[in-house]
Amino acid sequence: MARTGAASSFPYINIVDEDGLSKIREGIFRILFSTGVTVQSEKMRKVLKEYGCIVDDALERVRFPKEVVKKALDAAPKGFEITARDEKNNVLLKPGETTQFINACGTTLFHHADREARTPTRKEFYDYMRLMDALPNLDFHNCFPLFGFDKVPECMKLIESVAAKYRVSTKAQIEGTVFDNYRFTTDMAKAMGVDLCQIVNSAAPLTYFTETADQIFNYAEADLPFHFAAGPTRGLTSPMGAAGSVISNNAECLAGLIMAQAVRPGLRVWMNSMIMTPNMQNGKPAFGDIGNTYTDMLFNQYWRYYRIPCWSNAASWTSAKDMDYQAGYEQSMALMGQVLSGSTVISYQGGMYAELYASAEKALIDDDVVGMTKRLLKGIDLGEESLSLDVIEEQGPIPGSFMNSDETLENWRDECYVPKAASRNSYEDWKASGRKGILENAHDRVQTILKNHKIVPLPEEKEQALEDILNEARNYYYKSGKITEDEWKEYQKDIHSDNYPFG
Repeated sequence: MARTGAASSFPYINIVDEDGLSKIREGIFRILFSTGVTVQSEKMRKVLKEYGCIVDDALERVRFPKEVVKKALDAAPKGFEITARDEKNNVLLKPGETTQFINACGTTLFHHADREARTPTRKEFYDYMRLMDALPNLDFHNCFPLFGFDKVPECMKLIESVAAKYRVSTKAQIEGTVFDNYRFTTDMAKAMGVDLCQIVNSAAPLTYFTETADQIFNYAEADLPFHFAAGPTRGLTSPMGAAGSVISNNAECLAGLIMAQAVRPGLRVWMNSMIMTPNMQNGKPAFGDIGNTYTDMLFNQYWRYYRIPCWSNAASWTSAKDMDYQAGYEQSMALMGQVLSGSTVISYQGGMYAELYASAEKALIDDDVVGMTKRLLKGIDLGEESLSLDVIEEQGPIPGSFMNSDETLENWRDECYVPKAASRNSYEDWKASGRKGILENAHDRVQTILKNHKIVPLPEEKEQALEDILNEARNYYYKSGKITEDEWKEYQKDIHSDNYPFG
């Protein structure tokens, strides 16, 4: 049985009214037709022209008539399943109905003892992936967590990441790309007999490079799901106003959806919001700003209208440099905005400063926050038995008590969420047990999970297939000059070390 996501028992929030949403939709139609999108790939422009688009090869510009846009929207699946290594962890995306939760990204591993972030070792990387597999409220596994590990050349980091996740995680996987390594990760998905959700990044504003089009063709041929994301910063690569930024971003995403459906109607695609509000003091994104939240809420409302799966990133971002109150309020406020506005997928667990740090302890704590959020979405049961009228009559006024009633014993687990890391005992008990805070509790819990959470190894033929693809990629990048002689020597020493590939 697939993971179907957390369904909301109450209506999602619309941040604009119907008239406002209509203005957004019409604005996107106008930009796609009047301004259009740069598409560098001659091959893709030819496909789009045959699909009904207006193509200017001299300018590499493509314009999209409204009827073509609507044709592509009709062809795109209104939800779909993503297959995982373990069938029970298949993910069913149901836009406008349920929400799935994935971990946030980081490039380095944060060590709370000295408050420093470092590139993880191979063992630390594999342990982090195993922890993600163990977290009960993490529905599937995001791309880039830790962006590879030590002693691996840059061009191989994501390829090694995909191999690691298939080895030690039974959940559905997402991965990104650098250079042309998507060819190797696509081969890995085929060899494993499962899906790998890939990312197609347009360039804001309104541009698709040739390499991006090549990715679309590759994923279409492999019948793999993928999503579109540009990552514009308001006032820099999109308009400063939230409405204009969403119009520009969604026009880019929609152009990608049209390309996908023109190449292969019915191809599984979804949309990702990485719209960021700027820090006007330095021009960099203001990770954690409330502007990221309300723009994502409008993004979600737009894609819910068309019932296309969408993914929000605002809840994975914070400008905090440590796991402190700032990180807590910035990410939790964003989480509530994304949940209540009906995002299909939300990235949250484990992310820290500007998506540069990831933390095992924070991922565990965040998983409790998601657990509480899922309970919130479940809402209040108003069935006859849940009204408890007979129980209230039975106990009556004081000295009546509900402590010993069967209703209390039967329902308390469903009505409460018991966190794994937070302390809810009395001050006296907390003091007697060593005054441990949430971070120390989380650290202890992480160690327990890593000690006890075991993954059944891949079958020998699939493990060998992974290793064959890894070696093919290693030799390809070495011969092409993307791996230097010094990097190659260190890399070879690492992959021939004891406890490879796990340590």
